[in-house]
Amino acid sequence: MKRKYSWPLIAICGVVLVSLALTDSGELWGQRTGGQALVLASGDSYIFRLQLQQGIEQDYTDCTGLGSSNAIDEATRITNAGIVFTEKTPGTLEWHNITLTRDGPGNAGLWQWRRAMQELNSAMAIQDGTITVLTAGSAEPVAQWAFHDGWAARLTFNGSREELVIVHEGLERIDAGEGGGMFPPPRR
Repeated sequence: MKRKYSWPLIAICGVVLVSLALTDSGELWGQRTGGQALVLASGDSYIFRLQLQQGIEQDYTDCTGLGSSNAIDEATRITNAGIVFTEKTPGTLEWHNITLTRDGPGNAGLWQWRRAMQELNSAMAIQDGTITVLTAGSAEPVAQWAFHDGWAARLTFNGSREELVIVHEGLERIDAGEGGGMFPPPRR
């Protein structure tokens, strides 16, 4: 192999090795999954149960935002051989906002939780919590996530739908059987 082609090959191998190190056995960096894949059948109905540290509990029919992402930092590099390439590295970690929706108005305690943020009462407004996925008609958990330092950024009731948006400082997938519905395990 000619020398001018070896540098891009080395760079590609380096990127592959770094990405393998960051994924740590198929798990997302910053999120513990217990190594189990979550498969939800499209024909099934699911309930998303929100439980807050203060004891507020509410069921929802839709949930989005259970995850995170990293910005991609790009830098142009030039090898000793004069080859120009773009190096991509993980940038700032961002936790996605959790959005929960349901038909009909929810628990009045959720509105009090939102009001605590409006009044800047951080002791009441910032809480840990869990979101548990249940198959409709069953109490057996399918999956569960724990969030840390969450607060209600938006709570609206439009027509017949209520929408709650939770901003948080960390999220992890926990084993549905781990702790039996207890609140988030300590941060690692």
